[in-house]
Amino acid sequence: MSPAQLVDFLGEVDRELRTLISGQSGITDPKAFESEVERVVALKKVASERLMDDADASASDRVIGRRGFLQSLSHLASMGDLKAAEDLQAFAEKYRADPSPELRSDSQLVLIGFAIESLRHGKEGAAERVLKLVEELMDDERPVDVATLMVLGQAKDTLLQYERSAEAAEVRRLILERFGSSENAEVARMAAMIASSGFSQAETAIEHLDQLRQQFVAKARPAEGVVAEDLPAVTVEMWTKAVDAVLAQPADLLTAEFLAGATLEAEAVGRGDIATATYDALKRELSDRSDAVGRVARTALKARENRENVIGEVIDPDLPSVDGRPLNMADYRGKVVLMPFWSTAFPDSLIVLPNLLEIQERYPDRVAIVGMNLDVVGTSVMGFVEQEKLTFPSFRSESDPSAEIVNDVAYRFGAVTLLFVAVIDQEGKVRHLDFSGRDLTSEVEKLIR
Repeated sequence: MSPAQLVDFLGEVDRELRTLISGQSGITDPKAFESEVERVVALKKVASERLMDDADASASDRVIGRRGFLQSLSHLASMGDLKAAEDLQAFAEKYRADPSPELRSDSQLVLIGFAIESLRHGKEGAAERVLKLVEELMDDERPVDVATLMVLGQAKDTLLQYERSAEAAEVRRLILERFGSSENAEVARMAAMIASSGFSQAETAIEHLDQLRQQFVAKARPAEGVVAEDLPAVTVEMWTKAVDAVLAQPADLLTAEFLAGATLEAEAVGRGDIATATYDALKRELSDRSDAVGRVARTALKARENRENVIGEVIDPDLPSVDGRPLNMADYRGKVVLMPFWSTAFPDSLIVLPNLLEIQERYPDRVAIVGMNLDVVGTSVMGFVEQEKLTFPSFRSESDPSAEIVNDVAYRFGAVTLLFVAVIDQEGKVRHLDFSGRDLTSEVEKLIR
Protein backbone atom coordinates (compact mmCIF):
# COMPACT_ATOMS: atom_id res chain seq x y z
CA MET A 1 0.00 0.00 0.00
CA SER A 2 1.03 3.59 -0.63
CA PRO A 3 1.25 6.01 2.32
CA ALA A 4 -2.15 7.49 1.38
CA GLN A 5 -3.67 4.00 1.27
CA LEU A 6 -2.13 3.14 4.63
CA VAL A 7 -3.60 6.31 6.17
CA ASP A 8 -7.04 5.38 4.80
CA PHE A 9 -6.59 1.82 6.04
CA LEU A 10 -5.77 3.02 9.56
CA GLY A 11 -8.93 5.13 9.51
CA GLU A 12 -10.97 2.06 8.62
CA VAL A 13 -9.27 0.04 11.36
CA ASP A 14 -10.04 2.74 13.94
CA ARG A 15 -13.69 2.77 12.90
CA GLU A 16 -13.82 -1.02 13.24
CA LEU A 17 -12.24 -0.81 16.70
CA ARG A 18 -14.79 1.78 17.81
CA THR A 19 -17.58 -0.50 16.59
CA LEU A 20 -16.15 -3.39 18.60
CA ILE A 21 -15.52 -1.41 21.78
CA SER A 22 -18.95 0.24 21.68
CA GLY A 23 -20.62 -3.18 21.51
CA GLN A 24 -22.17 -2.54 18.11
CA SER A 25 -20.38 -5.37 16.29
CA GLY A 26 -22.99 -7.98 17.17
CA ILE A 27 -20.34 -10.33 18.64
CA THR A 28 -21.68 -11.76 21.92
CA ASP A 29 -19.21 -14.54 22.67
CA PRO A 30 -16.41 -13.13 24.92
CA LYS A 31 -13.68 -15.28 23.38
CA ALA A 32 -14.74 -14.40 19.85
CA PHE A 33 -14.82 -10.73 20.83
CA GLU A 34 -11.32 -10.85 22.33
CA SER A 35 -10.00 -12.70 19.28
CA GLU A 36 -11.50 -10.10 16.91
CA VAL A 37 -10.04 -7.19 18.90
CA GLU A 38 -6.60 -8.84 18.83
CA ARG A 39 -6.88 -9.34 15.07
CA VAL A 40 -7.85 -5.71 14.39
CA VAL A 41 -5.18 -4.32 16.75
CA ALA A 42 -2.54 -6.51 15.07
CA LEU A 43 -3.56 -5.08 11.68
CA LYS A 44 -3.30 -1.57 13.07
CA LYS A 45 0.17 -2.28 14.46
CA VAL A 46 1.48 -3.65 11.17
CA ALA A 47 -0.05 -0.85 9.07
CA SER A 48 1.33 1.78 11.48
CA GLU A 49 4.83 0.31 11.33
CA ARG A 50 4.77 0.29 7.52
CA LEU A 51 3.59 3.90 7.41
CA MET A 52 6.30 5.00 9.85
CA ASP A 53 9.02 3.35 7.78
CA ASP A 54 7.75 4.16 4.28
CA ALA A 55 10.36 6.24 2.44
CA ASP A 56 7.62 8.06 0.49
CA ALA A 57 5.62 9.00 3.59
CA SER A 58 5.38 12.70 4.47
CA ALA A 59 6.19 14.02 7.94
CA SER A 60 2.49 14.17 8.81
CA ASP A 61 2.01 10.60 7.52
CA ARG A 62 4.80 9.40 9.81
CA VAL A 63 3.16 11.12 12.79
CA ILE A 64 -0.09 9.26 11.99
CA GLY A 65 1.90 6.03 11.82
CA ARG A 66 3.67 6.65 15.12
CA ARG A 67 0.44 7.57 16.89
CA GLY A 68 -1.22 4.44 15.49
CA PHE A 69 1.73 2.30 16.61
CA LEU A 70 1.58 3.83 20.11
CA GLN A 71 -2.17 3.20 20.31
CA SER A 72 -1.87 -0.39 19.08
CA LEU A 73 0.83 -1.15 21.68
CA SER A 74 -1.42 0.41 24.32
CA HIS A 75 -4.31 -1.87 23.27
CA LEU A 76 -2.05 -4.94 23.38
CA ALA A 77 -0.62 -3.97 26.77
CA SER A 78 -4.12 -3.55 28.19
CA MET A 79 -4.85 -7.12 27.06
CA GLY A 80 -1.92 -8.44 29.12
CA ASP A 81 0.87 -8.48 26.51
CA LEU A 82 3.95 -7.77 28.67
CA LYS A 83 6.30 -7.40 25.70
CA ALA A 84 3.93 -4.82 24.20
CA ALA A 85 3.91 -2.96 27.52
CA GLU A 86 7.70 -2.79 27.54
CA ASP A 87 7.78 -1.61 23.93
CA LEU A 88 5.04 0.94 24.68
CA GLN A 89 6.99 2.54 27.51
CA ALA A 90 10.17 2.74 25.44
CA PHE A 91 8.33 4.14 22.41
CA ALA A 92 6.50 6.75 24.52
CA GLU A 93 9.77 7.80 26.14
CA LYS A 94 11.33 8.25 22.71
CA TYR A 95 8.56 10.59 21.51
CA ARG A 96 7.64 12.44 24.72
CA ALA A 97 9.32 15.59 23.34
CA ASP A 98 8.35 15.12 19.69
CA PRO A 99 7.63 18.29 17.65
CA SER A 100 4.15 16.97 16.89
CA PRO A 101 1.88 18.12 19.74
CA GLU A 102 -0.48 15.19 19.23
CA LEU A 103 2.24 12.53 19.36
CA ARG A 104 3.98 14.33 22.21
CA SER A 105 0.76 14.49 24.25
CA ASP A 106 -0.12 10.84 23.53
CA SER A 107 3.35 9.79 24.70
CA GLN A 108 3.19 11.89 27.86
CA LEU A 109 -0.19 10.46 28.80
CA VAL A 110 1.14 6.92 28.37
CA LEU A 111 4.12 7.72 30.57
CA ILE A 112 1.88 9.24 33.25
CA GLY A 113 -0.01 5.95 33.27
CA PHE A 114 3.22 4.00 33.79
CA ALA A 115 4.29 6.42 36.54
CA ILE A 116 0.96 5.89 38.31
CA GLU A 117 1.53 2.12 38.22
CA SER A 118 5.05 2.64 39.63
CA LEU A 119 3.55 4.65 42.48
CA ARG A 120 1.08 1.87 43.22
CA HIS A 121 3.95 -0.59 43.37
CA GLY A 122 5.88 1.59 45.81
CA LYS A 123 8.77 2.48 43.51
CA GLU A 124 11.03 5.22 44.80
CA GLY A 125 10.60 8.60 43.12
CA ALA A 126 7.33 7.58 41.44
CA ALA A 127 5.30 10.46 42.93
CA GLU A 128 7.86 12.99 41.79
CA ARG A 129 7.85 11.47 38.30
CA VAL A 130 4.05 11.63 38.11
CA LEU A 131 4.16 15.34 38.95
CA LYS A 132 7.00 16.04 36.54
CA LEU A 133 5.16 14.35 33.67
CA VAL A 134 1.93 16.20 34.49
CA GLU A 135 3.82 19.51 34.48
CA GLU A 136 5.39 18.54 31.16
CA LEU A 137 1.97 17.77 29.70
CA MET A 138 0.57 21.05 30.99
CA ASP A 139 3.28 23.06 29.23
CA ASP A 140 1.57 22.29 25.92
CA GLU A 141 -1.36 24.31 24.60
CA ARG A 142 -3.16 21.34 23.09
CA PRO A 143 -6.95 21.56 23.64
CA VAL A 144 -8.20 19.38 26.46
CA ASP A 145 -10.11 16.18 25.86
CA VAL A 146 -11.91 13.83 28.19
CA ALA A 147 -9.10 11.26 28.13
CA THR A 148 -6.55 13.84 29.30
CA LEU A 149 -8.73 15.00 32.17
CA MET A 150 -9.43 11.44 33.25
CA VAL A 151 -5.73 10.57 33.34
CA LEU A 152 -4.95 13.72 35.33
CA GLY A 153 -7.75 12.91 37.76
CA GLN A 154 -6.39 9.39 38.13
CA ALA A 155 -2.93 10.80 38.84
CA LYS A 156 -4.29 13.15 41.52
CA ASP A 157 -6.42 10.43 43.16
CA THR A 158 -3.53 7.94 43.25
CA LEU A 159 -1.22 10.53 44.80
CA LEU A 160 -3.84 11.16 47.48
CA GLN A 161 -4.34 7.44 48.01
CA TYR A 162 -0.63 6.99 48.72
CA GLU A 163 -0.54 10.07 50.96
CA ARG A 164 1.44 12.27 48.61
CA SER A 165 -0.80 15.24 49.36
CA ALA A 166 1.68 17.93 48.28
CA GLU A 167 2.04 16.45 44.79
CA ALA A 168 -1.72 15.81 44.60
CA ALA A 169 -2.44 19.43 45.53
CA GLU A 170 -0.10 20.61 42.78
CA VAL A 171 -1.80 18.39 40.19
CA ARG A 172 -5.15 19.78 41.36
CA ARG A 173 -3.85 23.33 41.02
CA LEU A 174 -2.61 22.61 37.50
CA ILE A 175 -5.95 21.07 36.46
CA LEU A 176 -7.89 24.09 37.69
CA GLU A 177 -5.38 26.58 36.30
CA ARG A 178 -5.37 25.03 32.85
CA PHE A 179 -8.86 23.60 32.43
CA GLY A 180 -10.96 25.09 35.25
CA SER A 181 -10.56 28.46 33.55
CA SER A 182 -11.77 27.15 30.20
CA GLU A 183 -14.34 29.27 28.38
CA ASN A 184 -16.11 26.01 27.60
CA ALA A 185 -18.47 25.56 30.55
CA GLU A 186 -18.62 21.76 30.19
CA VAL A 187 -14.82 21.44 30.26
CA ALA A 188 -14.61 23.79 33.25
CA ARG A 189 -17.32 21.85 35.09
CA MET A 190 -15.62 18.51 34.44
CA ALA A 191 -12.27 19.92 35.55
CA ALA A 192 -13.84 21.24 38.76
CA MET A 193 -15.38 17.86 39.57
CA ILE A 194 -12.18 15.94 38.83
CA ALA A 195 -9.90 18.38 40.65
CA SER A 196 -11.93 18.88 43.81
CA SER A 197 -12.80 15.32 44.83
CA GLY A 198 -10.76 14.06 47.73
CA PHE A 199 -9.65 17.42 49.08
CA SER A 200 -11.32 17.54 52.47
CA GLN A 201 -10.60 21.21 53.15
CA ALA A 202 -12.35 22.43 50.01
CA GLU A 203 -15.18 19.92 50.43
CA THR A 204 -15.66 20.86 54.09
CA ALA A 205 -15.87 24.57 53.26
CA ILE A 206 -18.56 24.12 50.59
CA GLU A 207 -20.45 21.60 52.76
CA HIS A 208 -20.54 24.11 55.64
CA LEU A 209 -21.81 26.83 53.31
CA ASP A 210 -24.48 24.47 51.99
CA GLN A 211 -25.58 23.66 55.55
CA LEU A 212 -26.01 27.38 56.23
CA ARG A 213 -28.00 27.71 53.00
CA GLN A 214 -30.32 24.93 54.06
CA GLN A 215 -30.74 26.56 57.48
CA PHE A 216 -31.76 30.00 56.23
CA VAL A 217 -34.14 28.44 53.68
CA ALA A 218 -35.69 26.17 56.33
CA LYS A 219 -36.14 29.09 58.73
CA ALA A 220 -37.78 31.22 56.04
CA ARG A 221 -39.99 28.32 54.93
CA PRO A 222 -40.44 26.05 57.93
CA ALA A 223 -41.84 22.61 57.30
CA GLU A 224 -45.35 21.80 58.48
CA GLY A 225 -45.41 21.56 62.26
CA VAL A 226 -42.07 23.34 62.69
CA VAL A 227 -41.88 26.73 64.42
CA ALA A 228 -39.49 29.08 62.62
CA GLU A 229 -38.32 30.66 65.90
CA ASP A 230 -37.09 27.26 67.06
CA LEU A 231 -34.69 26.96 64.11
CA PRO A 232 -31.14 28.37 64.25
CA ALA A 233 -30.67 31.77 62.65
CA VAL A 234 -28.04 32.41 59.98
CA THR A 235 -26.56 35.88 60.30
CA VAL A 236 -24.99 37.68 57.37
CA GLU A 237 -21.70 37.62 59.28
CA MET A 238 -21.83 33.82 59.55
CA TRP A 239 -22.66 33.54 55.87
CA THR A 240 -19.93 35.96 54.74
CA LYS A 241 -17.30 34.13 56.77
CA ALA A 242 -18.35 30.81 55.19
CA VAL A 243 -18.28 32.32 51.66
CA ASP A 244 -14.78 33.70 52.31
CA ALA A 245 -13.64 30.24 53.44
CA VAL A 246 -14.92 28.72 50.19
CA LEU A 247 -13.26 31.40 48.05
CA ALA A 248 -9.97 30.94 49.93
CA GLN A 249 -9.69 27.71 47.91
CA PRO A 250 -9.06 27.81 44.15
CA ALA A 251 -12.46 28.84 42.75
CA ASP A 252 -13.89 26.54 40.09
CA LEU A 253 -17.06 26.55 38.00
CA LEU A 254 -19.04 24.44 40.47
CA THR A 255 -18.24 26.93 43.23
CA ALA A 256 -19.36 29.86 41.08
CA GLU A 257 -22.58 28.08 40.11
CA PHE A 258 -23.30 27.19 43.75
CA LEU A 259 -22.84 30.80 44.87
CA ALA A 260 -24.98 32.13 42.01
CA GLY A 261 -27.74 29.66 42.92
CA ALA A 262 -27.52 30.57 46.60
CA THR A 263 -28.09 34.25 45.79
CA LEU A 264 -31.35 33.36 44.04
CA GLU A 265 -32.51 31.25 46.96
CA ALA A 266 -31.65 34.04 49.38
CA GLU A 267 -33.62 36.54 47.28
CA ALA A 268 -36.54 34.14 46.95
CA VAL A 269 -36.91 33.65 50.73
CA GLY A 270 -36.44 37.29 51.61
CA ARG A 271 -32.83 37.18 52.79
CA GLY A 272 -31.66 40.16 50.79
CA ASP A 273 -28.75 40.70 53.19
CA ILE A 274 -27.32 37.26 52.40
CA ALA A 275 -27.97 37.74 48.69
CA THR A 276 -26.16 41.11 48.69
CA ALA A 277 -23.18 39.70 50.58
CA THR A 278 -22.89 36.87 48.05
CA TYR A 279 -23.22 39.17 45.04
CA ASP A 280 -20.49 41.36 46.55
CA ALA A 281 -18.21 38.31 46.84
CA LEU A 282 -18.93 37.26 43.24
CA LYS A 283 -18.12 40.75 42.01
CA ARG A 284 -15.00 41.11 44.12
CA GLU A 285 -13.48 37.66 43.64
CA LEU A 286 -14.71 36.19 40.36
CA SER A 287 -16.31 38.70 37.99
CA ASP A 288 -13.02 39.90 36.46
CA ARG A 289 -12.06 36.42 35.25
CA SER A 290 -12.29 35.86 31.49
CA ASP A 291 -13.25 32.19 31.75
CA ALA A 292 -16.48 30.28 32.39
CA VAL A 293 -16.19 30.99 36.12
CA GLY A 294 -16.13 34.73 35.48
CA ARG A 295 -18.98 34.39 32.99
CA VAL A 296 -21.19 32.74 35.64
CA ALA A 297 -20.41 35.52 38.11
CA ARG A 298 -21.07 38.29 35.58
CA THR A 299 -24.32 36.64 34.45
CA ALA A 300 -25.58 36.48 38.04
CA LEU A 301 -24.63 40.11 38.68
CA LYS A 302 -26.17 41.37 35.43
CA ALA A 303 -29.37 39.40 36.01
CA ARG A 304 -29.73 40.95 39.44
CA GLU A 305 -29.15 44.42 37.97
CA ASN A 306 -31.77 43.76 35.29
CA ARG A 307 -34.31 42.52 37.85
CA GLU A 308 -33.83 45.72 39.81
CA ASN A 309 -34.05 47.92 36.71
CA VAL A 310 -37.20 46.33 35.28
CA ILE A 311 -39.23 47.15 38.40
CA GLY A 312 -41.41 50.14 37.55
CA GLU A 313 -41.02 49.72 33.79
CA VAL A 314 -44.06 49.53 31.52
CA ILE A 315 -44.15 46.16 29.79
CA ASP A 316 -45.67 46.14 26.32
CA PRO A 317 -43.79 43.48 24.29
CA ASP A 318 -43.90 43.61 20.52
CA LEU A 319 -44.21 39.85 20.19
CA PRO A 320 -46.58 37.36 18.56
CA SER A 321 -48.79 35.14 20.65
CA VAL A 322 -48.38 31.39 21.00
CA ASP A 323 -51.64 30.69 19.15
CA GLY A 324 -51.29 33.44 16.53
CA ARG A 325 -54.17 35.52 17.87
CA PRO A 326 -53.67 39.25 18.55
CA LEU A 327 -52.21 39.87 22.01
CA ASN A 328 -51.55 43.31 23.43
CA MET A 329 -50.80 44.31 27.01
CA ALA A 330 -52.75 47.54 26.48
CA ASP A 331 -55.91 45.41 26.49
CA TYR A 332 -55.21 44.51 30.14
CA ARG A 333 -54.90 48.05 31.50
CA GLY A 334 -56.88 48.33 34.72
CA LYS A 335 -56.09 44.74 35.72
CA VAL A 336 -53.23 43.17 37.62
CA VAL A 337 -51.45 40.82 35.23
CA LEU A 338 -49.70 37.68 36.43
CA MET A 339 -47.09 36.72 33.85
CA PRO A 340 -45.51 33.27 34.30
CA PHE A 341 -42.42 32.64 32.20
CA TRP A 342 -42.62 29.08 30.90
CA SER A 343 -41.19 26.55 28.50
CA THR A 344 -42.32 23.15 27.25
CA ALA A 345 -38.77 21.95 27.95
CA PHE A 346 -39.32 22.73 31.67
CA PRO A 347 -42.89 21.71 32.52
CA ASP A 348 -42.25 22.53 36.19
CA SER A 349 -42.11 26.18 35.15
CA LEU A 350 -45.90 26.02 35.33
CA ILE A 351 -46.28 24.49 38.80
CA VAL A 352 -47.26 28.00 39.91
CA LEU A 353 -50.28 27.92 37.61
CA PRO A 354 -52.82 26.53 40.15
CA ASN A 355 -52.04 29.44 42.48
CA LEU A 356 -52.33 31.97 39.65
CA LEU A 357 -55.66 30.49 38.53
CA GLU A 358 -56.94 30.54 42.10
CA ILE A 359 -56.11 34.26 42.41
CA GLN A 360 -57.74 34.98 39.05
CA GLU A 361 -60.85 33.08 40.09
CA ARG A 362 -61.02 35.07 43.32
CA TYR A 363 -60.70 38.39 41.47
CA PRO A 364 -62.02 37.64 37.96
CA ASP A 365 -62.59 41.26 36.98
CA ARG A 366 -59.34 42.56 38.43
CA VAL A 367 -56.68 39.90 37.65
CA ALA A 368 -55.56 38.32 34.37
CA ILE A 369 -52.94 35.74 33.46
CA VAL A 370 -50.76 36.39 30.42
CA GLY A 371 -47.81 34.03 29.94
CA MET A 372 -44.38 34.49 28.37
CA ASN A 373 -43.21 31.39 26.48
CA LEU A 374 -39.42 31.01 26.10
CA ASP A 375 -39.08 27.87 23.99
CA VAL A 376 -36.40 27.61 21.32
CA VAL A 377 -37.12 28.22 17.67
CA GLY A 378 -39.04 25.36 16.05
CA THR A 379 -40.69 24.03 19.22
CA SER A 380 -44.28 22.80 18.82
CA VAL A 381 -45.60 25.01 21.59
CA MET A 382 -49.26 24.70 20.58
CA GLY A 383 -49.03 20.93 20.87
CA PHE A 384 -48.05 21.35 24.51
CA VAL A 385 -50.77 23.97 25.08
CA GLU A 386 -53.44 21.61 23.75
CA GLN A 387 -52.08 18.61 25.64
CA GLU A 388 -51.96 20.48 28.97
CA LYS A 389 -55.23 22.35 28.23
CA LEU A 390 -53.69 25.75 28.94
CA THR A 391 -56.37 28.42 28.61
CA PHE A 392 -54.43 31.63 29.26
CA PRO A 393 -52.85 33.60 26.39
CA SER A 394 -49.08 33.77 26.09
CA PHE A 395 -46.54 35.83 24.21
CA ARG A 396 -43.98 33.84 22.21
CA SER A 397 -40.39 34.97 22.81
CA GLU A 398 -38.19 32.53 20.89
CA SER A 399 -34.88 31.49 22.45
CA ASP A 400 -31.67 30.96 20.51
CA PRO A 401 -29.08 28.95 22.50
CA SER A 402 -26.33 29.92 20.02
CA ALA A 403 -26.84 33.66 20.56
CA GLU A 404 -24.88 35.74 23.06
CA ILE A 405 -28.21 36.68 24.68
CA VAL A 406 -30.29 33.51 24.47
CA ASN A 407 -33.61 35.27 25.05
CA ASP A 408 -34.08 39.04 25.01
CA VAL A 409 -37.14 39.07 27.27
CA ALA A 410 -35.62 36.76 29.87
CA TYR A 411 -32.46 38.89 29.79
CA ARG A 412 -34.43 42.11 30.28
CA PHE A 413 -36.26 40.65 33.29
CA GLY A 414 -33.14 39.01 34.75
CA ALA A 415 -34.84 35.62 34.58
CA VAL A 416 -32.08 33.04 34.99
CA THR A 417 -34.33 30.33 36.36
CA LEU A 418 -37.79 28.91 35.83
CA LEU A 419 -40.03 29.27 38.05
CA PHE A 420 -40.41 33.00 37.32
CA VAL A 421 -43.51 35.17 37.58
CA ALA A 422 -43.80 38.90 36.94
CA VAL A 423 -46.57 40.79 38.71
CA ILE A 424 -47.67 43.75 36.56
CA ASP A 425 -49.93 46.51 37.88
CA GLN A 426 -52.99 48.15 36.38
CA GLU A 427 -50.85 50.68 34.48
CA GLY A 428 -48.74 47.96 32.87
CA LYS A 429 -45.73 48.47 35.16
CA VAL A 430 -43.72 45.63 36.68
CA ARG A 431 -44.20 45.70 40.45
CA HIS A 432 -42.83 42.40 41.66
CA LEU A 433 -40.78 39.44 40.41
CA ASP A 434 -41.10 36.08 42.08
CA PHE A 435 -39.07 32.91 41.55
CA SER A 436 -39.91 31.16 44.80
CA GLY A 437 -43.13 29.45 43.69
CA ARG A 438 -44.91 30.82 46.77
CA ASP A 439 -48.50 32.06 47.00
CA LEU A 440 -48.74 35.46 45.28
CA THR A 441 -52.13 36.44 46.72
CA SER A 442 -50.65 39.03 49.10
CA GLU A 443 -48.64 40.66 46.29
CA VAL A 444 -51.77 40.95 44.16
CA GLU A 445 -53.90 42.27 47.01
CA LYS A 446 -51.39 45.06 47.64
CA LEU A 447 -52.22 46.34 44.15
CA ILE A 448 -56.01 45.94 44.11
CA ARG A 449 -56.86 47.49 47.48
